[in-house]
Amino acid sequence: MTYQQGGSRYLKTQVVSSSPEQLIPLLYQHLLVNLKKADEQIRANDIEGKAESLQKASAIVFELLSSLDMEQGGEIAVRLASLYSYFTKRISEVGRTLDVTIIQELVELVGSLHESWLEVASRQEEDRP
Repeated sequence: MTYQQGGSRYLKTQVVSSSPEQLIPLLYQHLLVNLKKADEQIRANDIEGKAESLQKASAIVFELLSSLDMEQGGEIAVRLASLYSYFTKRISEVGRTLDVTIIQELVELVGSLHESWLEVASRQEEDRP
């Protein structure tokens, strides 16, 4: 088994065993990993690697968008949907322009969301009996 296959199995185990509150921060974490990898790959002129990392990042953003409950989520869901659409547009732009400053912007935004969701998940776990 290769390192990549082992990592893929570990990720699947994490996803399957995660509660809904834990899944969103996990997706943000993996989005950050792929954005940072794409940054490194662009700087190293690894165009194939960059394309793969950006494709994974886009798939994660799509999963985040798909997870939104637009009926129950109200204004927060609408704002997140708009933000995720922005992420998709910017990731696509990175693929065309190789502009790492866009990746840095996305890493900051996703990092803030990740921290916020970790706080929410922590509070929800504390509130459970």
